[in-house]
Amino acid sequence: MNDPIEDALLSYPLAEVPHGFSRGVMQQIRARSPLPKFRLSWLDYALGLFLCSLPVVGFVIRASLPRLLVMRMEYQWLRLSSPTLEPLVLGTVGILVMALGLGLIVGLRFTLKPKRFGM
Repeated sequence: MNDPIEDALLSYPLAEVPHGFSRGVMQQIRARSPLPKFRLSWLDYALGLFLCSLPVVGFVIRASLPRLLVMRMEYQWLRLSSPTLEPLVLGTVGILVMALGLGLIVGLRFTLKPKRFGM
């Protein structure tokens, strides 16, 4: 506690709260901000239906692909997981994860930035 202003404020005795102070404050808060009613919009339902249908769509697409294309995709996956390309793939994935993490941190920094009043 090197700040003399903070020391002075902490050393002053606390004043008594006036009678009915908290009741008056709560009445003003209650009058100014009514509770909003919770409602789901059509977008909430559409987004839920879309996200729940993604696995089904994936299975349908996988089942409807020609056999030759499925074999080609499996071959490409095997080539990517070969020991010679593994360091390259892991490095790329690591860089992408770090870039996404940095983007998340920067986004949160701008989103949660405190607002300054007065200046």
